[in-house]
Amino acid sequence: MLEIMSLLACLACAEAAPVPSAPNTLAVDVELVLAVDISLSMDETEFALQRAGYVEALRHADFIQAVRSGHTGRIALAYFEWAGTVRDDAVIGWQIIDSAQSANSFADKLAARPFRSFRGTSISSALAFGAELFDGTNFASERSVIDISGDGPNNIGPPVTVTRDAAIAKGIVINGLPILIKPS
Repeated sequence: MLEIMSLLACLACAEAAPVPSAPNTLAVDVELVLAVDISLSMDETEFALQRAGYVEALRHADFIQAVRSGHTGRIALAYFEWAGTVRDDAVIGWQIIDSAQSANSFADKLAARPFRSFRGTSISSALAFGAELFDGTNFASERSVIDISGDGPNNIGPPVTVTRDAAIAKGIVINGLPILIKPS
């Protein structure tokens, strides 16, 4: 959990140059997508660790301080759960995080989600879905980041390298967060 909190804090406080906003856009320090594995290989303990880590990080005063210390004092955050595919009901859409209140609101949405699990582990589909979330946002940022967590190898869909390379070509940074409590 501390690793997740540390990573979120680092991403939030990373010194990026201010981005001039075009009309109808909102400047943020980073656009961050949290991509969370809910495949059948994730047991309730691993799932609870992921969930608790993100909720705790979002509620932590150091995270809020890090967000507020950026050039714009805000980030854009989205979340989705993935397995073999990504379901429409597994997405928490973009939300601006600029205060303890907005971070707690996002954390509340996360904490309220039921534990669900589905077949397959398609890291490639998750990366493709995450990369598409950045398309057409009304945010202006220097950094677009996908934090993808999981506990197993890609076993459905195209090779991970194809979607990884496509995301990187769009300027997206990908952080892998392995959940390795129990062997899958």
